[in-house]
Amino acid sequence: MVEKGFLEELDTLKTKRYHYVITVLSDMGYFLDGYDLLVIGPALLFIAPLFKIGPVVSALIGVATIIGQLIGGAIFGFIADIKGRKIIYQWDMLIFAIFAILTGLSQNATELIIFRTLLGLAIGADYALTLSIIGEYSPVKVRGKFLGTGLMSWWIGGAFAVFLGILLFPYGDVSWRYLLAAGAIPAIIVLILRRDVQETPRFAVEKNNKKEIQDIEKKFNIKETEIGKGKESLLSHNYRKRAFFTFTSWFFNDLIFYGIGIYTAVLLLELHYGTHLAALTLTFYLYLIGVVGTIVFVFTADIFGRKKWQGYTFLLQGVSLFVLMLYALIIKSAPPLLLLFPMFAIFYFANAGGTGETTGIFVSELFPTRMRTTAMGAGTAISRVGAIISAVVFPITLKLYGPIPMELLLFIVGVLGFIITMLLGEETKNKSLEEI
Repeated sequence: MVEKGFLEELDTLKTKRYHYVITVLSDMGYFLDGYDLLVIGPALLFIAPLFKIGPVVSALIGVATIIGQLIGGAIFGFIADIKGRKIIYQWDMLIFAIFAILTGLSQNATELIIFRTLLGLAIGADYALTLSIIGEYSPVKVRGKFLGTGLMSWWIGGAFAVFLGILLFPYGDVSWRYLLAAGAIPAIIVLILRRDVQETPRFAVEKNNKKEIQDIEKKFNIKETEIGKGKESLLSHNYRKRAFFTFTSWFFNDLIFYGIGIYTAVLLLELHYGTHLAALTLTFYLYLIGVVGTIVFVFTADIFGRKKWQGYTFLLQGVSLFVLMLYALIIKSAPPLLLLFPMFAIFYFANAGGTGETTGIFVSELFPTRMRTTAMGAGTAISRVGAIISAVVFPITLKLYGPIPMELLLFIVGVLGFIITMLLGEETKNKSLEEI
């Protein structure tokens, strides 16, 4: 009787300790991304008056890391499909730590923009790798749950950034330096812990690296198996359709979120909802709602699946912003906090626990091993174009015209995301990566 193939054996394993280790070490990249991207909102409350910068320069500071992600994701994702996941995975945190420290030491806006762009290279590299590595290790029945912990870590990082902003608020003008440099501490710890990580089993099979395969078999206590690459073929599926669906969905997700997500505290101040500290505190509560959304996804991803969940949460985000727009148009004043907070809460829950999770996960699942990190890198780059547009246009439009034009545009984006998902999306739950 022929033994099960190596990958089939891995797909049916009971969850082991190393599954959790590799997931946590991978998730830390997302944690640092969430921390670094969202910490700039609280930091800008101090940086803007200190460096005497206007909305355009503030927007450039806000998107600098995103630009770095775009470049880093595209380059390192491609390299990881050629040289392997392990080598980049073990060293990208060093780049993060160096430039996190340098951002905290910046003496002007130009230095800050340059250092945050270079820091973004490391985040982009980790974005291309994290979901790919988790997915290539995870047993089928828990793959959705493990993949979902990535964005959960992102939101925990974002919430921690705002919480730290509240704690450091009494330190005044110097607090932003601590906020920006603090990310170097967990990055150095992760850099050390990743030294002993194995190559992923699917990349080892793709390259027929027998030594790596034997090391993985020992790690999971698997008996010697046949080494098969499964049935994947670039001709067996319409990858152009998958690329259009996944990349467009991810672009829409970042377009609808980042302008609001990065500048929530600034937006609340513009709408006269209390002091700096009050705006930070309210933002922190919204980020906690985002964390709750991701937890819900983690425990339901392998039950409800990805497709419908993505479609309806796209729609929910658009509708929540549309309600705020209608109020402003009809009443002709900013919505009261009793309306704004519930609508923002719905928006944050739907993004964090819905499209923010599924758009990246779809890319990691719908492409074969030989092009997975390339696809993740391309998806990261394309999505970051949406993030840059959102993060640049939102604060400038808010300053010039108020929130109504952006709320209308993002409502339309939410509707388009719903339509594309329902028409082109494929359900991936409870299928092996080779079967998909």
